[in-house]
Amino acid sequence: MPITAISYLIAAAAYLLLAGLVLTRWRHRQGSTWMLVASLLTTSWAAYLALLSWRFDSSSAMTGGVFEVARNIGWFGLLLTTLASLNGIDRLDKARLQSNDGRTLQTWIGSTAAFLLVVTALFALPASAMQNLELWRSLAILSMAVVGLILVEQVYRNTPPQQRWQIKFLCLALGGIFAFDLFLYADLVLFQSLQSPTWQARGIVSAMVVPLIGIAFSRRLSRQAEPIISRHLLFHTTALMGSGLYLLAIGIAAYFIRQLGGDIGTLLQAAFLFGAILLLALVLFSGSVRARLRVFVSKHFFRYRYDYRQEWLRLTGMLSVEDQMTPFHERCIGAISELVESSGGILWVRRDDGWYQIEGALNLGTPEYPPESPSGPLVSFLHRTNWIIELAEYRSGPGLYGDLSLPDWLLQDARHWAVVPLLKGNVLEGFVVLAQPRAPHRIDWEERDLLKTAGRQLAVYIALVRTQEALLEARQFEAFHRLAAYLVHDLKNVSAQLSLICSNAERHRDKPEFIADAFQTVANARDRLERTQTQLRNVQPPSEKAAPQTIPLAALLEEIVAESRDELPRPSLEIRQSTDLKVDRESLKNSIQHLVRNAQQATTETGFVRLTLDVDPDSAQIIVEDNGSGIDRDFLQRRLFRPFQTTKGNAGMGIGLYEVRDQITRMGGRIDVQSQLGEGTRFTLMLPR
Repeated sequence: MPITAISYLIAAAAYLLLAGLVLTRWRHRQGSTWMLVASLLTTSWAAYLALLSWRFDSSSAMTGGVFEVARNIGWFGLLLTTLASLNGIDRLDKARLQSNDGRTLQTWIGSTAAFLLVVTALFALPASAMQNLELWRSLAILSMAVVGLILVEQVYRNTPPQQRWQIKFLCLALGGIFAFDLFLYADLVLFQSLQSPTWQARGIVSAMVVPLIGIAFSRRLSRQAEPIISRHLLFHTTALMGSGLYLLAIGIAAYFIRQLGGDIGTLLQAAFLFGAILLLALVLFSGSVRARLRVFVSKHFFRYRYDYRQEWLRLTGMLSVEDQMTPFHERCIGAISELVESSGGILWVRRDDGWYQIEGALNLGTPEYPPESPSGPLVSFLHRTNWIIELAEYRSGPGLYGDLSLPDWLLQDARHWAVVPLLKGNVLEGFVVLAQPRAPHRIDWEERDLLKTAGRQLAVYIALVRTQEALLEARQFEAFHRLAAYLVHDLKNVSAQLSLICSNAERHRDKPEFIADAFQTVANARDRLERTQTQLRNVQPPSEKAAPQTIPLAALLEEIVAESRDELPRPSLEIRQSTDLKVDRESLKNSIQHLVRNAQQATTETGFVRLTLDVDPDSAQIIVEDNGSGIDRDFLQRRLFRPFQTTKGNAGMGIGLYEVRDQITRMGGRIDVQSQLGEGTRFTLMLPR
């Protein structure tokens, strides 16, 4: 008897024994019917191949014909039954069948049945019906192996982790059978050859997995398991199915190319296979393709698009991680944009004066959009409604958003996709302008709810970071106060030295030694005072809180210009229109004078420093402009108004501009800055009338 026949007879005996165990010991277990059917069909398949190998030679038994299809029908049925039990659809429950999970299962069953029907028809054809019929039948068995692996993966991934011990041996056994078939028939399809030892071992391989199937079936599968559908399962399964079908098509195409014959056929086949695999790799690593695939899977297989547990863990992880390479505000944009497969966005955050300015941008360059007013239409609408604004929807039907009028900078850039408010309680901490997603789609109700919730989470983190920055500033001020105490101590020592000279002058002023010692003491006091003056040169003392008074702005600016003419370049004044304001005069004067002094120090003697006063219906505008060295962009956006941040090195302590903004904010105004390195700086103070 040929060794191939012996191999398949062993397989037939093993599966016949398995069928007997199902009938005698496991007939009441879940899925026993399909297990019995699959065991008997596999027994028939193995016996048929053993008979062919015995009566003829081993190479004549290329496939089991219809028995191959019958064997796979049995195992597919067992896998689909197991998958149904995992979704709680192990009985013909109408309500469950009409649910999303039930419809998904029906889709799997219908697709598998249609596929098997086509394969069965292919094996039922007579040999003269079409050319290369054996090749097509080999392709059919190869396809069944791919489908079998997909079903095994479905069963394993849909099983709760705590219950996988029940089915892991079943998945391992059937996965091994289908993987062996895939290897065997892929070799046959691609190279038109069948390795005899591999074919002979197929029966033994099939018999070796019987103990694993028996162990798995002896463990009772739970009927009460709730459906757990893994999104990663369907995503990877769909990708695997697509890759398998793609490779199958490539194999068929490579076969026909090889039929050209000669060296050119072999050359074209190799080049074609390499190019096809390279194209597959490019597609699999494409972010746009992955995004479109996720959208497809979510739409067609799930009631809800998102796995909220995983999304929330990812969002929290991105916000809480300490990443020196990616600033916090850029991480905020990335955290919310990844939820909807967006490529980036722009983050606007509320300042101390209530206006909203850009704090970060991701994959949208470095936009220079103007600040948004708290009373503007965009901010007012977001604060009042907490709506997600989809810009494409707004452009096609502005009436859907009532009387909302969006700014030009938001509508004119086609990269902008949606506006998401960031609310903490009833306070609008900011908003995010998201870029277009990688897979274009409309925002549905589920995405809107997710973005709103994520926006509230971002608002809490942004408020927390601002609180931490305020605490850090308070600690820096504490350190500054300690420094001031040391300086006061030095001044006290200087005062004591000078007092000693005065007290001894009446008795010793005619002595040369006393005069020399006095000059030395004064020189030391002068050096110490100069060091103190160097440290405090640009630190303005806090003014006492005074009652506001009505003052003419033109007269105040003229006084400031007159007092600042002791340094070059001398400032000039242009009054376009004047008005009176009710403010703290000394605070306003100190603030403007500090800006003028800064401009003089940053400008060469041949440059200019210009003050301009203008008035509009809502505010008075005081502009301090120079053509000096300018301010670096990063310093301007992130550090300009923070305490102890300076561009003067040891010549300043970085307190002045912080106090200027604080004083202007207390008056109800705001301060804007425009600057370019090497071209100059322009400070604009806007005070409400």
